[in-house]
Amino acid sequence: MTTTKDKYEQAKLPMVPIRDVVIFPYMLVPFVIGRESSIRALEAALDGDKRIFLATQHDAAVDNPRPDEIHQIGTVSNLVQALKLPDGNTKVLVEGIERARILKLDDDGCLQAHLRLSSFRNQAFTGHDNLTARISELFEQYVKLSPQVNHERALSSIRIDDIDRLADTVCAHLTLPVAEKQELLEIFNPVERCKRLAGVLETEIEKLRVDRTIQSRVKRQIERAQNEYYLNEKIKAIQSELGLRDEKYYVEELR
Repeated sequence: MTTTKDKYEQAKLPMVPIRDVVIFPYMLVPFVIGRESSIRALEAALDGDKRIFLATQHDAAVDNPRPDEIHQIGTVSNLVQALKLPDGNTKVLVEGIERARILKLDDDGCLQAHLRLSSFRNQAFTGHDNLTARISELFEQYVKLSPQVNHERALSSIRIDDIDRLADTVCAHLTLPVAEKQELLEIFNPVERCKRLAGVLETEIEKLRVDRTIQSRVKRQIERAQNEYYLNEKIKAIQSELGLRDEKYYVEELR
């Protein structure tokens, strides 16, 4: 695995291009591997230290992406579980470990990525309590407004002091387009990532508030229309019971 005397600076790992998902460190993700080259990369990882490099391809519709069709920054991940399916595909459960940049790709039956690991991975970041508190506060607002996020699970997952882990954990829970998530993954410095994340959260919170306002307005209009229809039908039923005709009947009779 090691390609330099410091094993944490560079590495060479089997690689799988992935579609429509961006995997962050500390994120536990299941997905299915079906491409022949990806199956071989998986087998190479299982025969080794169970580490694999995952990077998102630009276009999910491409079956065999070229190196320039794969994002250069992805995530070194640990293979937690691999289960072969009856259709020949393999379902895997992976846990993101750290982000890394592709230096070179080899193709020896499966993709092998020469990687440069993050220079921030072993650094301690202190003195950013205000920033971490801000991220936690914004994320709590986001979770309360978002119908797609499990409130209790999401909030319990960010009860951590490490700014690097906090940023990636929040990123993993956000419902964002793949391109926006990739941009966040590509920010190696956790302080800068948190600053960018604060802006993203503020924007998403505003969008959710607007959506909620529109939904409430539409709901009120629908309820009003339903009430008016019900009252009109009730009036017609009462008139029928009393033997009364509606206004249109009398106008026609006069004519």
